[in-house]
Amino acid sequence: MSAAGSSGSCVGLNVESGSFGTNDAVAALRERVVEHNAGVTDPDFVTVVVLDNMTPDPSIDSIGGDTVRHGVEGALTAARRANDTTAVGAKTPKVKLLLANYGTDEVQAAEAVRQIELAREQERIVAVVGLGQSLEHSRTAASGLADHGIAVVSGMASADDMNQHVDTGEKLHEFFRITPTNIDAAKAGAAYLRQQRPEKVMLVEDTNDADSYSLTLAEAFKDAYRDQEISSAEFTSLSDPSGTARPDFMAGEFARVYSRICLEKPTHLYFAGRGNDLRSLLDVMSQNTNCTGMSDVDVITSDDATNLVGRPLPRFDNRQVRVLYTSVATKGQWDGVPGQEESRASYESFESAFVGMGMDNADALIDGYAMSVHDAFLVATKAAREVGGAYGMVADKIKALDCVEPFGGATGKIAYKNGHAGQGNPVGKAMPIMRLDVNGHPVQESLVWPSGQPFGPQSCE
Repeated sequence: MSAAGSSGSCVGLNVESGSFGTNDAVAALRERVVEHNAGVTDPDFVTVVVLDNMTPDPSIDSIGGDTVRHGVEGALTAARRANDTTAVGAKTPKVKLLLANYGTDEVQAAEAVRQIELAREQERIVAVVGLGQSLEHSRTAASGLADHGIAVVSGMASADDMNQHVDTGEKLHEFFRITPTNIDAAKAGAAYLRQQRPEKVMLVEDTNDADSYSLTLAEAFKDAYRDQEISSAEFTSLSDPSGTARPDFMAGEFARVYSRICLEKPTHLYFAGRGNDLRSLLDVMSQNTNCTGMSDVDVITSDDATNLVGRPLPRFDNRQVRVLYTSVATKGQWDGVPGQEESRASYESFESAFVGMGMDNADALIDGYAMSVHDAFLVATKAAREVGGAYGMVADKIKALDCVEPFGGATGKIAYKNGHAGQGNPVGKAMPIMRLDVNGHPVQESLVWPSGQPFGPQSCE
């Protein structure tokens, strides 16, 4: 690993399982990685790397340490299942797990890619999974890995341009993801809004050019809701920390946004931004009660709202503010859903293994990170085993997962539609609609599919 400047964190591939430095989110899990790898004694093995921001700084980053930990816990569960059970069919070659940190900017992401490439032969690296957020340095990492022919399976990055090369815009043959795209999330959110018969809808959108997640979510919602009249309010999130604490900076941005909200008095807001920034908006709304005529408001957003899980919502004394979001996955999402027996069984097998490894706590499976990174790890491992560890062929094998032969994951059936336009995007993925109660506990309202139909052969048409 390499030092990453004054932050005190280290970026790169953690071959020795040492500390990532300041804000190390996975300190308690690194020993478990060592234990897992020590149990792989056969010289014929492969390695899957979990790459993420392992050192999120709560003052500047929009991802929390808990979500990063949950992803690594899911990967550890997948590695154990891959080696000890028939979760992906064959049990060999055995799979090892390594962690890598790509920090918070393009320079650090490029360094992480460089170290992974240098270690590929010695560590037998066949794929990289994780990449939890749709930020510019995530695209830098995905593009750099693809340039080296290394397969990438993102667990949570949903921005529609994540499968495009950061420099050329060309589709990345080596990039895949488990989560539905922002277009799918926006379709689901728009469908939910229509069901509510809203009086007035406002789009609150982030214009930060470095945040692909927010930009593509906003454009996707505008397109999905284009037959309905909406107003909009813009803000720009913090991209260059420059010593400024993110919550303080965002409070200033949202003071302007709230003035617009108060003027127009929407009944529903669609928030195209990060979950931690949504918290700042809610704080501003709760602290400014002198908005004459403002009534109850529903706030709908997408999966990054999982960063609010477990944190009590602000108090709104003079009105009700409900917070809902489209999630990638959540604990027990298949319960009571007819016709989804296979997906429910796949999830239950995962949950049993997760709990059996002592990973479970009150919120570990709520945000979907553990399930998604688990599925990413198993998809990559299955492909690597089918090609005998030949890393240059892993992407082709993943692409072969289609609607006839999908992979049954904890998040549902995973399949990819052949064709350039949708390269690496899963089709027919279910999305839970979640509501946060006053204590920040998510409650599942429903389970929806962007197309309106459950996964089936028609999903690949």
